[in-house]
Amino acid sequence: MKSLFNLLIISSVILIASCKQPKKPIDIAVNPQANVSINFINQAGGVNIVEGPMNYTNSAGNLYSVDLLKYYVTNVILIKDDGSEFKLNNYDLINAFDANYSNVNALNVPNGNYTSMKFYLGVDPSRNHTGAQDGDLDPKNNMIWTWSTGYIFFKHEGFYKDLSGANKVVQFHLGTDAALSTVQIPISLTVAGISKKMNIVFDLNKMYNSPILDFNLGNIYMSDGASDAKWISDMVNNTNDAFSFKNAE
Repeated sequence: MKSLFNLLIISSVILIASCKQPKKPIDIAVNPQANVSINFINQAGGVNIVEGPMNYTNSAGNLYSVDLLKYYVTNVILIKDDGSEFKLNNYDLINAFDANYSNVNALNVPNGNYTSMKFYLGVDPSRNHTGAQDGDLDPKNNMIWTWSTGYIFFKHEGFYKDLSGANKVVQFHLGTDAALSTVQIPISLTVAGISKKMNIVFDLNKMYNSPILDFNLGNIYMSDGASDAKWISDMVNNTNDAFSFKNAE
């Protein structure tokens, strides 16, 4: 009888334990905002840029190298699917060969679906003519002219093979207010309370592709005279095509 009693108690315990209790609802409330790291991947013709080797060919057929590649990404705006905007008011230098200068940090981005990103390649007039500044605008980054008030918005230095097969210098220093470019690209970014990383590709070849820029017709530009006006205009026209959204993670 005692054994039967114990068996009944054990069976009751098992029965109670086996009855699934309603799960506590998952707290779906999330932070209303999150940080987003906007990472820039530098390529040429879809290939990640490596410092030094003459590995890249533009639409003009110029075989060239990249020994230095820097540019300013400023005043980034993230645009939601409802048209509302989140402005970073940033001034960030991207350096293809320095991981410390590879991204733009967007802090406290409101939750939502972002479908477009807009920014300047360069420094707007309000900050371009105020002399030496701090942060990424610090003169130590060698992106400000000593002979003129203003910043170098984009700098590519390296070598290319000319028509005779000889190596010749490439020095492209893009600046002045006329060179300020507005870039807007489609993105697919959902912010939902947790930190995200968004990857943006910059393809150097596309800076020289449409209009086509042939290094044999001009391999050194410093944005310092009327003769550079056509080159500046062509670079500005090519800028938007050079950037594209890769993914968000």
